[in-house]
Amino acid sequence: MGMNIKTKLYTGLGFLAFLLVLLWGSSLVSVNTLAENTVDIIQNNSRTITYMQNMEHAMSKLHKKEVNMLSDTARPASTNVDSLKRILKREMSKQMKNFTETGEPEASRALRGALMQYLEQFDRFRSQEYRDMNSYQTIVNKYAEIQDLISQITYMNLDAIDRKKDRAQETAAQVILYMTIIGAISTLLALALLLKYPNYIVNPIRELIERIQNIANQNYDQRLEFNTGDEYEELAQAFNTMATRLQEYESSNLAKLKNEKQRIEAIINQMNEAIVGLDSEKNILFVNSKAEELLGLDRNKLVGQYAPDVASTNDLMRKLIKGLMDTEKTNQDEEGDLIKIASENRHIYYSKDTLPVLLDDEAQQDGKQIGTIVTLKNVTHFQEMNEAKSNFVAVVSHELKTPIASINMSLRLLEDERVGPLNEEQVELIDSIRNDADRMKRTTAELLDLSKIESGNIQLNSQPARPSDLLDYAFETMVMQVDQKGIDIEIECEEELPAVKTDLQKSVWVLVNLISNAVRYTPDHGKILLKAEEQPRVVRFSVTDNGKGIPEEYIDKIFQKYFQVYGDKNGSGGSGLGLSIAKEFINAQGGEIGVESELGKGSTFYFTLPKNRSLDKIDSYEV
Repeated sequence: MGMNIKTKLYTGLGFLAFLLVLLWGSSLVSVNTLAENTVDIIQNNSRTITYMQNMEHAMSKLHKKEVNMLSDTARPASTNVDSLKRILKREMSKQMKNFTETGEPEASRALRGALMQYLEQFDRFRSQEYRDMNSYQTIVNKYAEIQDLISQITYMNLDAIDRKKDRAQETAAQVILYMTIIGAISTLLALALLLKYPNYIVNPIRELIERIQNIANQNYDQRLEFNTGDEYEELAQAFNTMATRLQEYESSNLAKLKNEKQRIEAIINQMNEAIVGLDSEKNILFVNSKAEELLGLDRNKLVGQYAPDVASTNDLMRKLIKGLMDTEKTNQDEEGDLIKIASENRHIYYSKDTLPVLLDDEAQQDGKQIGTIVTLKNVTHFQEMNEAKSNFVAVVSHELKTPIASINMSLRLLEDERVGPLNEEQVELIDSIRNDADRMKRTTAELLDLSKIESGNIQLNSQPARPSDLLDYAFETMVMQVDQKGIDIEIECEEELPAVKTDLQKSVWVLVNLISNAVRYTPDHGKILLKAEEQPRVVRFSVTDNGKGIPEEYIDKIFQKYFQVYGDKNGSGGSGLGLSIAKEFINAQGGEIGVESELGKGSTFYFTLPKNRSLDKIDSYEV
């Protein structure tokens, strides 16, 4: 394995730091060289030129004095001459310590010798009383020699300054060139590092993120190839191992799922019930053989189709998805209706059951619905038995009416005093027979009503009615039974309640049945409340007692046929059909019926009837 990522980062950043140090060092060296050349030009050569200028200026003054002495025998002031001589000696002494150029020491020594000779000759010429032309010419020649030497040394340093200036310019040009080359190389290398290293670090990470996202989408054939010899290569190997194992696991799971799918399909196809599966978008996922047979459509043409599209041309499919497309109706409402299908010389009855498929989600209390399963169960046998039972009950009830009528007639004959007086025991026996006959008459009437309901032959005579009149009619019917137990009945009904549209006779029968049950289970001297109140679109009627109440486990069963909460323990002798018939009467009129009860505190039975929309005023009733 090569260098790891950390080492590569250190190497790259270290090399970049080295380039910066190199650029900084070369800059220091170049600037220092330029500074040294500049100092040489300014200090050494400039001082020599200054010395020569000072000596030339002093020599010019002495030469003037020579000319003056030639024409004037007066001796010049020694103070001025001595001052000029000191200047010449001082500047000459400085020059002898400031040799900078080749040949300058020899010229300086020659200048010093000529200067010494000149000063001696000048002193002799000044001390002569009679100054001749020859002496003067000797001094002038020496003066000219000194001037030549001064000029020679001056030009020598001026040439040196020019040379050093050129050399400084060359050095500056070289510095610029070197700095440019080093800067360009450093810049190129830095750019190369900036372009390479971020991509070197980021590109593998981006590719890794992309591959991970693909794996999250269940594309397990993803692989990474990083031949970098560092941690990225190890990461790629680990990723590839993970992807391979996930792919193997997915393949094994797919095989299991396919086997399970085939097994489930085989089980579903062998079932006698017709089964249709829908997804959350109402697309058909599967149908079994029985459903295919009933629908009369090929399975391959059904799967994947939008169920409402199929329902537009198939009546059975329309019945299957009825309620799924109408969100205002519940599945419970739809499941009570049987689907009748003609088959050869008979009708086949099916019971529809709609099962929502929920996805369990721990984060939510209610699971998300991901589909629906609709089943059709053949209930023809039960329907035929139910029809036979209903017919039998109707026949028996009808046949019992004649003997019951004969019993009542016989009782009236026995009670007729013209036949003969009855003793006390005979009167009690006749009362007992009459009670039994009345109970049989009520039961027979209920059985006849039930048979009509089950056969769908309920005849409704709907008309507008005042809620207060329904309560009054029911109360008047039960007033004698209520008085026998000393029960207090209170009626609450607003005068301005809207009229309801109802079959008055059947609705009063329902109220009487509810009041009768309340009286039966209310203790003597108890209290019953009859109430009518307005609600949106309906009027609610209720009967509230302060009896024993109904256990919670019985509330859902209270409206089932033949169901009795307390059985015969209280000696009521009911058939258990009253509430069941009451529910059918109310539902047939578009209302609802229910119960609210708390054990030990009493019960409230209620039902609703729709408001009348066609009439604002009602004048009379017929019950």
